[in-house]
Amino acid sequence: MNDVLFNLGPDDEPTQSLTPPELPIRDDQVLAIRQAFTTAGIDSQERRQEIAQSCVVRPLASLRELTAAEAHRVLKRIKENAAAKPRPEGASAWDLREEDTWIDKL
Repeated sequence: MNDVLFNLGPDDEPTQSLTPPELPIRDDQVLAIRQAFTTAGIDSQERRQEIAQSCVVRPLASLRELTAAEAHRVLKRIKENAAAKPRPEGASAWDLREEDTWIDKL
């Protein structure tokens, strides 16, 4: 058998990756995520960060560190969380807050 047919060049040449580069998060995705958090009544920055990091399994300092694909996963997770927690009719985000405010502590 002729090995020349399978010679694709020197072994030390870098091979190109077939995966496309990750696209950065778009401005409309950042806005959609922020609106989804507000709609879901998730006002705590710590909780928002916890949800976003759970989708990417790495530390995040801001939403801008997400890729477009990761942003889609974060948005999906927020909507799933909101759907899982039944919202009483007529209840506002204030009524559904998770943490006590200074006025609650009086």
